[in-house]
Amino acid sequence: MKAFSRILALAMVFAVLACSAALADVPAQQLTIGTASSGGAFYTIGTGLAEVITQNVEPLNVTAEITGGSTENIRLVGEEESDMGISNADVVAYALEGAAPYNKVYDLKAICALHSSVLHIVTLDGTGVETVQDLKGKKVAVGPAGGGSINGIDFVLRAAGMSIDDISCSYLSYDDGITQLKDGQVDAALVMAGYPASSILSLGATNTVKLVSIDDELMAKVIELAPYFYSATVPASVYGTAGDTTVVGVKNIVHCTDYLTEDTVYAITKALVENMDTLVTYHNALSKLTPADLVGTGNAPLHAGAEKYYREAGLIK
Repeated sequence: MKAFSRILALAMVFAVLACSAALADVPAQQLTIGTASSGGAFYTIGTGLAEVITQNVEPLNVTAEITGGSTENIRLVGEEESDMGISNADVVAYALEGAAPYNKVYDLKAICALHSSVLHIVTLDGTGVETVQDLKGKKVAVGPAGGGSINGIDFVLRAAGMSIDDISCSYLSYDDGITQLKDGQVDAALVMAGYPASSILSLGATNTVKLVSIDDELMAKVIELAPYFYSATVPASVYGTAGDTTVVGVKNIVHCTDYLTEDTVYAITKALVENMDTLVTYHNALSKLTPADLVGTGNAPLHAGAEKYYREAGLIK
């Protein structure tokens, strides 16, 4: 028994030394992670990522930053104005190809995949908005100019035979857009976020929330135009809507560039995977996330540091 105890103690010592050696290769750094505007899920989740990394990778101090959102985060990371960012999988794909809305290729690398965001098209009784087609000629708070909601609604409108020019756009944060909806200044507001989105929950405290549902025919056209999107369901219980709502969904990717070293990203990935029980408490959208989900980054190539950890952990072969 004593011999076993000594072996166990030695194993623990070696594990600590190995971890310390790995951390010794990570330079002390102040890092940022681009999220989105207030009122969505990205900022809350980004704060969780930052805190989990900071608490478990001693040389790093990570801060979540409010940004224009998914589309802007690509540029911020690509131009080394942010160290990491969270973006929808569709805009990551466009960035890797140098396709619109980008005019150059961004050599992004994925650290992990996260939850999915859904495009909430939010309205109230009396606006006359019941379907996507009803948005024509209406005033719509479409989210911040650099957010993922713009790209999402663009494809939904195109699938419906319309364009962004058919609506009167107000480019506002999700919180401000919902406030304008509540005050009657717009007829609908968009929120591209994991559910529940705090801005919509706040609306539900004083008003009956209505979400525009996308029918099967329109959804098929959306997915044909943009294969990174899929059909998702927001249960009625989330916001107290009259029924379940069919919406457009897309996965989210935490990305960086090779500006971050292999050792740094290895340590970041290790911290996220091995502290997932803490990470998932930051937002309900993460509640069903598993370590295996993190590697599903689509066509976004893994950073060498992330790939190294996932292989060692047996998450990829």
